[in-house]
Amino acid sequence: MNPAARGLRPITELGAGRPHGNRLRYMAGCKCFKCRRSNSDYERQRKLARANGDWNGIVDASTARSHLELLRRVGIGRRAVHAVTDLSDSILHEIRKGLRPRIRARTERKILAVTSKQRADHSFVPARRALRLIGQLIDEGYTKVSLAQRLGYKSRAIQLKNGLITARNEQRIIALHRKLTT
Repeated sequence: MNPAARGLRPITELGAGRPHGNRLRYMAGCKCFKCRRSNSDYERQRKLARANGDWNGIVDASTARSHLELLRRVGIGRRAVHAVTDLSDSILHEIRKGLRPRIRARTERKILAVTSKQRADHSFVPARRALRLIGQLIDEGYTKVSLAQRLGYKSRAIQLKNGLITARNEQRIIALHRKLTT
């Protein structure tokens, strides 16, 4: 497809205002020593990056899309992925919706590196583990009121709605359980 049809300016126009020694100037047609050297440096860096496993070609986005869906199901939304990967929220949205069928390999690697351990503190997780740990502490003789006080709750009770708890509260309960059982 013609670059102008995609809304891109021609390379001759982009490189015209660049100083010699800039790769865009070389791509626009300048073959002076500085521009050739700039292009050689760029290609050398790309070759070195590929040799070190940092290939950044175009790949199918379906693997990243599947991973984003998996993360969404465990309570990690695209904004949390954005915070971890520093990828644009709009790009993550387009990948998730299937509007971007191909992406760069480095983008895919960043998305696939996100795990459930990197969820936001305010995201909701199933309360099963927290309830099990609280039950163990109650079996050991602690009361719900004393546990609520130790957790720093304002009310005198531990209340869990809809079987969900925030990730932060789950971590607080896990830490309290460790402290009281060791």
